[in-house]
Amino acid sequence: MKSVFRFHDGIQFILFNGGAVDYVCEAVSLTRKELVFRVLETRDVKRYSPCNLSLAFSLIKKDNVEWVMQKGTELGVSEFVPLVSERSEKKGFNVERAGRIVIEACEQSGRAEVPVIRETQSLVDFLRDESRKVIVLHTGGEAFDPKLVSVDASESDPSRQDIVVCIGPEGGWSEGEVSMFQERGVPIVTLPTPVLRAETAAIAISALILAR
Repeated sequence: MKSVFRFHDGIQFILFNGGAVDYVCEAVSLTRKELVFRVLETRDVKRYSPCNLSLAFSLIKKDNVEWVMQKGTELGVSEFVPLVSERSEKKGFNVERAGRIVIEACEQSGRAEVPVIRETQSLVDFLRDESRKVIVLHTGGEAFDPKLVSVDASESDPSRQDIVVCIGPEGGWSEGEVSMFQERGVPIVTLPTPVLRAETAAIAISALILAR
């Protein structure tokens, strides 16, 4: 704090703990080992969207996964759900590192709520246990209609709406997986764009939903 951020006694700064509250603070004393500060003000941070958006994405290359989590956090994604599908490029990822990435993205963007990162699971298990509104992106789907994400408010928070978007791997969903979505009545949609890479599609659909 002293050598990099140039903190000094009397400087004001903002802390957050992931709970949608900012704490405006003032440094009382600062040494090489300890910072003593007082909280001057607490501020409730306004949520950017009425939607609780979860991105359930098939694992792709490490750098691209981290990019999705960083940019998704900046946009307001509430939860990341890594999935293993038939064409996934990986079977797992570093949750601890991912946590650091989303916290840094929150700091950079001024966001006070830290997204949830769930453990990696198979697509089959995910669909079996998921009870929220789900849509899936696929090049063979119907044109995306914003009405699909006009869902009822969540029971836990009446001001929020829950929606889950499934993003496939670079090779796309397999025929068997598409059939599985269809059997469960999951809407399959596509964006009115050229064919997008998996990480680009994740951010594009997030922006469309969260900007409503």
